Amino acid sequence: MDITERQEGFTFNEVLVAMNVIMIAVLGYSLSSVSVIRDQAANDALTIAIHLAQDKVEQLKTQSNPPNENRCPESGERGISAVGASGGIFDRCWRTSDSSLGSNLKQIDVTVSWRDYQPREITLSTLVFIDGGS
Repeated sequence: MDITERQEGFTFNEVLVAMNVIMIAVLGYSLSSVSVIRDQAANDALTIAIHLAQDKVEQLKTQSNPPNENRCPESGERGISAVGASGGIFDRCWRTSDSSLGSNLKQIDVTVSWRDYQPREITLSTLVFIDGGS
């Protein structure tokens, strides 16, 4: 073979190194994609939990004088879905009590808990003015 006559192309080692670099890049991208998908699912569940808590707060606020009761954590609503029907992953409980801030105030606390890849829980609290004349 003459030195002036060269074969063109890549060696086997060059091809293996290039494949390894590409595999590492693809693996890194796929791991970040899994993290993004998991975080998006957690955010979706958090949004649903906030809406479920707000719905219960609004329902309790419509009562003229909600009774003092504690439905956390033993009672309440278990296994509800995003629309409040059965068959979901959310548990919702609530507590209403007289507020220490005034005789005409009631405190309402609504807690929604669920489990995705770890246990999660949010609590919304509000004060409601109770008209003493009615």
